[in-house]
Amino acid sequence: MRLKIHGYFLVALILLVALSGYGEEEVRVFSLQPDIWEAPRNDVFLRFNMSLQQVASSLTEMTVCSRVFQTAFTKLQVFLSYATAEKFANAIMMYIVDDAHFFRYNNKPQKPIESVKLPMALQQWRHYCHVLSGDTYTVYVDGKALASGPIEVNDRVLPLNGTFIIGQEQDGLSRRMDSQQIIKGYVTQISVWNYGIGESDVAAMADCKRLLHGNIFSSDRDDVELLNANESSVPLSDLCSRDENFIVFPEVRTFSESVQMCGLVGLMMYGPTNRQRAKEVNNTLHSQKFCGYKENVWLGLTDKQEEGTWRRLSDGKIVTDIIWTVGQPDNTRIENCIIEDGVTGNCNDYNCFDNEKACVPCEESQHAHLYLRGMCVEMKTETMFETRGYVRNKPYFHGFYGFMIFKSADTQWVLYDTVSNETLALLDLATSNLYPLGRHTWQLLEPMCDKAADTMTEMSLSACGEKHYMCDSGQCIDVEARCDAKDDCDDETDEDNCSILEVPEGYRSFKPPKNAEEPGNPLEPDVLFQFVRFLEIDDVLEAIQLEFVIQLTWMETRFKYYNLDEDMYANMMSAGNINQTWRPSLKFPNIKGGDLNLLEENLFVKKISDPLPVNFNTVDMSQVYAGTAAVIVQSQHYSGSFNCKFDVFYYPLDAQDCKVLVQLASVSKELVSFASNKSNVTVDQQADISTYIVDRFVVKANEDDKYRESRLQVKFTLTRRYLLIMLSVYLPSAMLLAVGYCTLFVRLEKLDVRLSVSLTTLLVLYTFFSQTSSSLPKTAYVKMIDVWFFFCTFLLFFIIMIHVVVEVLDDGKVFYIAPSRGKFRRPHMSPNSVLIFTRLVAVPVSVFVFSCVYWAMMLV
Repeated sequence: MRLKIHGYFLVALILLVALSGYGEEEVRVFSLQPDIWEAPRNDVFLRFNMSLQQVASSLTEMTVCSRVFQTAFTKLQVFLSYATAEKFANAIMMYIVDDAHFFRYNNKPQKPIESVKLPMALQQWRHYCHVLSGDTYTVYVDGKALASGPIEVNDRVLPLNGTFIIGQEQDGLSRRMDSQQIIKGYVTQISVWNYGIGESDVAAMADCKRLLHGNIFSSDRDDVELLNANESSVPLSDLCSRDENFIVFPEVRTFSESVQMCGLVGLMMYGPTNRQRAKEVNNTLHSQKFCGYKENVWLGLTDKQEEGTWRRLSDGKIVTDIIWTVGQPDNTRIENCIIEDGVTGNCNDYNCFDNEKACVPCEESQHAHLYLRGMCVEMKTETMFETRGYVRNKPYFHGFYGFMIFKSADTQWVLYDTVSNETLALLDLATSNLYPLGRHTWQLLEPMCDKAADTMTEMSLSACGEKHYMCDSGQCIDVEARCDAKDDCDDETDEDNCSILEVPEGYRSFKPPKNAEEPGNPLEPDVLFQFVRFLEIDDVLEAIQLEFVIQLTWMETRFKYYNLDEDMYANMMSAGNINQTWRPSLKFPNIKGGDLNLLEENLFVKKISDPLPVNFNTVDMSQVYAGTAAVIVQSQHYSGSFNCKFDVFYYPLDAQDCKVLVQLASVSKELVSFASNKSNVTVDQQADISTYIVDRFVVKANEDDKYRESRLQVKFTLTRRYLLIMLSVYLPSAMLLAVGYCTLFVRLEKLDVRLSVSLTTLLVLYTFFSQTSSSLPKTAYVKMIDVWFFFCTFLLFFIIMIHVVVEVLDDGKVFYIAPSRGKFRRPHMSPNSVLIFTRLVAVPVSVFVFSCVYWAMMLV
């Protein structure tokens, strides 16, 4: 029984040991020229003869995985190359060019991976897996499937009698290596399976949770031949650990200056997550003899958000494990920053805006890159740098492809190429505390960018990406803030050289541009005719006074444009630019007596598409637009009077068709021509006037071919507002007519009253008629308003004549002769009967018949 218990205990102990050691399993790590200061060589790689494996002679499915840590890049970064014959050197090949990833199977590129674009990063482990299973190829990076698609291959069978080369490309069977087709850094966990492994296994390997060995090949199991490479063993978990790293700038600065310094290299101030990390900062200061005798350092921690709760500036995480000096922190609201004492390592809270100065550690980031512009390299990634260790107690800048920028003397900095072992350029700064960040003029020691040695060239080093503009100091601002009339750069250089266009050499301002959309056809500018105000309409002179804006828009492909704003009106050309630019001249043939005033003229540039891709070699990071990416808008503001042929026959129910004629001056319509389909008209809300409604706008171009220059007609209709005229003309005249009619009801003996009222009414009506006629243009035809007044005048005259006749009848001097029973007699007519007939029959019937006919003609 005791033996049985001991046996169980022994088994449990073995299991416990096994489980406790599972996460500490070690892997073989191979170093392949990891020294960033060493020039790449073509004789450093790993080799394995596949004919030594005993699993299979060939395969039709496979999985290839590896983990890589790169310290520098080369033109062609080959992780793995498998050759089966002299002429079949790329049976399997995993490689990177710039930021594009590639994979070949049986010498056939697999297209899905070509869409994989990953940010370039050094000094970090990346796990890659390529799975060919069934008819599908899938690529995994760091455990995530990034691309998948059909396998592109003619023959699925891959013989396993060749040679694996790790870290180089073999142009022949295990020979003809190239120093620019290598891996600089470390590789581990290279495995090959003759089947497709599952997604969960890939993720477990990438996360360092499982160590799987390929059944065809495993670098942790099989004997690999090391050619000038080294080997070590590390715990598997170390490959997935993320250490906190920092770089110290040894000059003392205020807190705000420290934040700015880290920002210039694309980093944040370092905030240790615990006291051990804080101690590492203190140790670095002592070992490097940084920051003078005090050796104090700012930490990237603040309690500004909540008093007493300290958070990292970089990610906002709360930090509680801080060693404070006795009595600190004193919870003063204005003391929201921390300085670590260089002697004791204890922390004190400080006012962030005091003039206290200390060193600054900046937190290293895998995603923080600097760019050296002005070298004329082939790939953008060749301009990428990162801030690394120290040379002469100053941080140096490590280029991804072997370039180095470091301090070589008190104020001198060097641009050095580790590939060619050559010093390319020198930079002398004003003081030893300055860094080569921003825009500087370097002295070339080797030819560069078509410039000879011993000449000067401009280069810039900054963290500014494609969406930034770099100030001369190296500060990065949003590219849209360039030339926005506000000083966004601390050195105010974002508002320098703000001309928005570049006129090419040989440009002729008298020559119109060509039609970019339809080559061979004349230029057809877009026209926008905007009525601002209708100032006055003169019916007598038949003229209309207008205020309007005419905008002509065309494309000038001969220009280049810079730093265009989304708002067209912010891109106004200067007077100098206007004088250099071809622009159409206009004249207006139907202007009234030459009365035309140009109130304002401006030229704008309106962008219609995106700028050109940023040239990674160009120091000036301004946005550049091709001539086809923008259009020129000429805006001219006029006021003037125009002839308008009035037809007032139906006044006041008339509508006048008017037009403004616009003609291009001094340019044939074979070169520049208006087009109806590219012309529009708009009207401001205040354009209507009190006496007319303006509507029915029509734009037509080149209706008459007899002119040499192109013409544009802007037609519109003036519809008179008749209600006021009805009330001021027709109603008063009708009331006067009613007054005259009422005299027919006055007693017979009141002749003087009847005649005086009737005559007065007639005279008033005639005066009213004269005033109305004077406000209308003189015409050779009778107008409907004339007919109205003629009728009213005639009717009043008729009433007056009736009064005279009635008076004569009342005296017995007039007889009415009428036939009666075949004989004539002379009856005496009654004055009352005449009046009754006139007021009940003659006048009402006349008015009714006339009104029906008149208004039928007016309204139909």
